Amino acid sequence: MSHFVLRLGLWKVIAHHTFAWEASIWSAQRSYEKFMARVIPDVSYFYAIEQNPSRDGHHVHALWANCDAVLRKNVWRKWFDRYGRSRIEPVRDENDVAGYCSKYVTKEGAWWNVKMDTQTWLQLHRGTARGV
Repeated sequence: MSHFVLRLGLWKVIAHHTFAWEASIWSAQRSYEKFMARVIPDVSYFYAIEQNPSRDGHHVHALWANCDAVLRKNVWRKWFDRYGRSRIEPVRDENDVAGYCSKYVTKEGAWWNVKMDTQTWLQLHRGTARGV
């Protein structure tokens, strides 16, 4: 799974998003995808939804690509105002991505999805991303 996710894109940001309410897995999925489409529609992403460890509900862990122009502070504020807390950080190296995969995506009961924009897709198929 780590290899698959690493090869999807040049991941620049890792984000962790919570909800102020006890979001079901499907509510978290709809809310996250709607938020991304409305706030940063050109960003490609891979995300996993995980059950909260200490209370009912779910939260989101995500990787973002082609997001160099995105002001993380602004996205954080918009998420916070609408849904709850989040942490949005730059990816330091590929080990962060591999760790993300092993920790969140492969958990029992986790659900994941991906959205790739045309630019990222073309880069991958032209062999310019990650030396493919």
